[in-house]
Amino acid sequence: MYISDPSMSTCACTQTGKGFGLDWDAPFSFHDDTVFTLLDCSTTSSPIYKTNGADDLDSNTTVIPQCDRAGGPICSFLYSCRAISLLDLPISTCCVYTPVDLGPSFEMDLQKLQCTSYSGFYSFNGQESNPENWKYGIALKYKFNVFNDYPSSCANCERSNGVCGYGGVYNTFVCNCPGGLNTTSDCFFQSSYNHSPRLLPQHTAGNCLVFSLAYFLVRIFSV
Repeated sequence: MYISDPSMSTCACTQTGKGFGLDWDAPFSFHDDTVFTLLDCSTTSSPIYKTNGADDLDSNTTVIPQCDRAGGPICSFLYSCRAISLLDLPISTCCVYTPVDLGPSFEMDLQKLQCTSYSGFYSFNGQESNPENWKYGIALKYKFNVFNDYPSSCANCERSNGVCGYGGVYNTFVCNCPGGLNTTSDCFFQSSYNHSPRLLPQHTAGNCLVFSLAYFLVRIFSV
């Protein structure tokens, strides 16, 4: 699933933002292809540039950013975009953010990180050196549980030509059947009516509500 944050910077447009996050109990995690890049960060006060002991004047600890050291080319390409290059920012203010799932809080608070904006993309689109054609956005993957085990309920739903979903009202599994009917099991019942789909009255489905995945439990900090 791919989502877009309207406050996110891209090669075509840079703008200030507040950040991005997922609800901690959302059944989603970030896809491994998603790359978050923090832009215009304070190199003197941002916590991403500090390690334990870095504030100790007597410490010899080297200040190492919480960034992917191999992400330098990504920052260079992004900062070559006209919308960003006009700001005349040094490359050192860019960080390819590395915490898994954005850390334990599943969020990227730009105010706390002391960065002006961020960019996210999930594919180079076969053009690593041309950021104008990268696929900007955030890729998410469904996560069933802490071990990410594939449940039998979802397998049965898909075998019955349904689509696995999630009911946000009761935080329960929902099977979305052809025609728009939602059930808590599978769609095999439809074949019992002369092998032709029939929709049950809406109230018999328990009025389960399947949230559009594009908006489900995704939190974008308001500007």
